Amino acid sequence: MLLIMGFPPQPQFHMPFRSRLNPHVDQARLHAEEWAGRMGMFDEEYLAWPERWSEKTFTRADFPLFVALTHPDADADELDLVTSWHVALWFVDDLFLPLFRRDHDQASAEAQVERLMLFLPLDALPRPLSPDNPVERAFAGLWTRTAATMSPLWRDRFVSSVRRFLEGVLWELEHVDGAVSDLIEYLGARRDFGGLQFTAVLMEHGLGELPPNVHGRREFRTALDAFVDGVSLHNDIVSYDREVEEGTVGNNGVEVTHNALGVDRRGAGEVVNALLTARVNTLADAPAHVPPEAAAFIEALQEALAGSYRWHELTGRFGQATAGSLGMPRGMGTSAVYAFRRHTSASSRTVGLTGP
Repeated sequence: MLLIMGFPPQPQFHMPFRSRLNPHVDQARLHAEEWAGRMGMFDEEYLAWPERWSEKTFTRADFPLFVALTHPDADADELDLVTSWHVALWFVDDLFLPLFRRDHDQASAEAQVERLMLFLPLDALPRPLSPDNPVERAFAGLWTRTAATMSPLWRDRFVSSVRRFLEGVLWELEHVDGAVSDLIEYLGARRDFGGLQFTAVLMEHGLGELPPNVHGRREFRTALDAFVDGVSLHNDIVSYDREVEEGTVGNNGVEVTHNALGVDRRGAGEVVNALLTARVNTLADAPAHVPPEAAAFIEALQEALAGSYRWHELTGRFGQATAGSLGMPRGMGTSAVYAFRRHTSASSRTVGLTGP
């Protein structure tokens, strides 16, 4: 076990799955930046706040790499489509809805969410709506392309997942100052504002729609929740330092655990990592329990979880590295910069934890 920057031995991330990189990632990068600019996401009104949303920080965050690692088998067109959806939701989470919080205008934020949903009609037919901002333009264009191959039930699940995410972001904005002190409440809310339910529904667009009976099975829901929790809790650990600096750490699982259990932040990180390990193990066991027609999808979730871990290691979004060039780590979020090991069936990642 390694010593990092003078800290005692660090806990490790348990990751028994392998990640693969989509070969179309470079094309997706070019498309994503051009598309985001065309939607207006780099317009001057969005560049001043927060500092991390600009063409430069967009490139450093490398959102297309996340999608290429979580959708390794998508063809070039599908990867562009899925990347665009994720960029739109990242824009919402990073900047679009938080702008309303800056102005202390929760009512307008809620109204904007309702208007956004108008651009995702279940029948997928055009509406006489004129988009007024980057997210509305994104939803209007992407939904037409996405819904064409969807069954009505699938559309309903997709639209519901977007609403769940948007309402989760509203919840997050209401609690950003640290009002959450109940860990169970937090874990439930984290499944919403993390947006991973949406990611899982969107994965079907490339893999093929799952039969309706699969989604009703408890075993499948358990596996899906394990994937969602895995990505979310891992993100909480590696993004902790950045969120402390930004003053948004109130909605981080490490901070909530620190406050709820009265342990120092290192101990809180260990608790969250233990929860994370349990969720990873649940996902590892899932293929033996889900219906046979869902087994390939669960395996795709496993690869996607490993891909998310890898993206966090490589991206500059968390202040530790730029894609393709790993930097020197500091504090929480160092995630195996020094110890990224892959084995045939398992791998572990080192995570740095700040002190009390």
